[in-house]
Amino acid sequence: MLKVKHIILVVSVALVAISCSDLLDEEVRSEVGNDRFNTPEGFEEVMNAAYHQLRQYYGRERGHGMTEGYGVDIFHEGADGSHKQWNFYGVQLNASTAWAQELWDEMYEGINIANTVLNRADQVEGLDEETVRLRSAEARFLRAHFYFILVQQYGPVHVTTEETEGVETEASRAPVSEVFGQIVSDLEQAIDELPAEAADYGRATKPAAEHLLARVLLTRASEFYRDDAGEANDYDRAAVLAETVINDYNFSLLEDVADVWAVGNERNEEVIWAVQNSEDVLLNEIGNESHLYYLTTYDEMPGMNRTIEYGRPFKRFRPTEYLYDDLLGPDTRDKDSRYDAFFRDVFYVVNPGTYTVNGVEGVDMAMGDTAIYFPGIEWTEAEKQEKPYTVVTPSDYNPRDFPPVAKHESPGRPELNTTAGWRDFLAFRLAETHLIAAEALLLGSGSQQDAADHINEVRRRAAWPGQEDAMELDPSEVDLNAILEERARELLAEQFRWYDLKRTGLLVERAYQYNPEVQRDGLMDEHHQLRPIPQTQIDRTEGASEAFPQNPGY
Repeated sequence: MLKVKHIILVVSVALVAISCSDLLDEEVRSEVGNDRFNTPEGFEEVMNAAYHQLRQYYGRERGHGMTEGYGVDIFHEGADGSHKQWNFYGVQLNASTAWAQELWDEMYEGINIANTVLNRADQVEGLDEETVRLRSAEARFLRAHFYFILVQQYGPVHVTTEETEGVETEASRAPVSEVFGQIVSDLEQAIDELPAEAADYGRATKPAAEHLLARVLLTRASEFYRDDAGEANDYDRAAVLAETVINDYNFSLLEDVADVWAVGNERNEEVIWAVQNSEDVLLNEIGNESHLYYLTTYDEMPGMNRTIEYGRPFKRFRPTEYLYDDLLGPDTRDKDSRYDAFFRDVFYVVNPGTYTVNGVEGVDMAMGDTAIYFPGIEWTEAEKQEKPYTVVTPSDYNPRDFPPVAKHESPGRPELNTTAGWRDFLAFRLAETHLIAAEALLLGSGSQQDAADHINEVRRRAAWPGQEDAMELDPSEVDLNAILEERARELLAEQFRWYDLKRTGLLVERAYQYNPEVQRDGLMDEHHQLRPIPQTQIDRTEGASEAFPQNPGY
């Protein structure tokens, strides 16, 4: 694939390596040179390589760690992993930290591939005008997506719309207003050209671009960005775009929220756009690794071994007490089904035998019996000892033992220790669109009623049968905090939370309030709302830090 290392270390199109990324037509390519690129087939391969770059972000450990699992209010560090500085904001979170550099590299590689497609599309002999138009719109959608990730993480970044073919040492940090301007321009053009439905599943579509632009405008209008980049009608435009996606297409909220994440049901009516993966190991390469990171150490419990079905427990991220005891706490679970839908509370015996269970010796455990149960409430020791299975209550939770997120489970992997999951990553779905609309309407027009209508669509769907009315919020209850809480419940473990808290100016406050390690160390401050610029980028830029300054505090 096109390599753009820190903008200036660049490989030309002649060295584009597609390698297993071509999921859209599911053919494996190894290398695409200039001659190949200048054919319709080679052009399509490079276009598909641009999509591949998002697989370096969605479903990867750094993607989850930089957005959801670390340094926020609803998840914090588990037992394992070597990047915990991102959770407690330690001094190791600096300009040389791996994730900050890797994300920077991958996003700029994607930008350069998109630029290549846009710069060369009309020069490819034999490529019809309709394909040029569609692929150019897709490239704009993807380029906007890459820049949106970068500006949220790093703030002012280098903006280029030209293909880079040689070594470049000149770079500068564009103001966030310019970065957002490029993003919005790309998405507006993409909306004008993209179809409502893609001929190949996984390609960008008009509603996907509208959804992303709604999210972008909601972000640009928010407290963190509005003074530097916001425009007066951003909230109104975001609301219109979100409601267009909701009302003008064939998307719908599934009746049962658990079905959104049912294995094998990834292509459902709620999904607006997804990052593709594959069951074919040759095509899957990295795959969706989300299944690894929110999983408890079930395989060390009585009656258990590691299985393909239950997964490989990397135990990187675990829920905070705020998530499992408040937002989705016991008092909510008679009405709200999402604790049951989004967390696994039971494991069944796969290694039968006689064990000591809950302190009781000589307990026989048969294949298929309950082995582990997370009741989500406290039990007495006597109550636990009555059960022939391990009972893990909230007071037992620790970095290894905690209720695991079930959204990303990936059974069917070819081998026990395979990390590459095959399931698509559901990047845009209609529940989020409703929540975008709610926030934009509340903060734009100020209509609590209109905002409540959208939130209640999501809440009624999440209700147990017969509890729909009890789940509704009264318009008087709808404020920014209510929206953030609903986003936490509905979108947990989907790579949103850091952005949500930062956008609304609550990242530092909420992390100190609910993240135990942030509280423990007291190292987090306002400068952590931006990530460090990779030191390699600064060092290799002509003029170094004067031309490409570091973010404050690093």
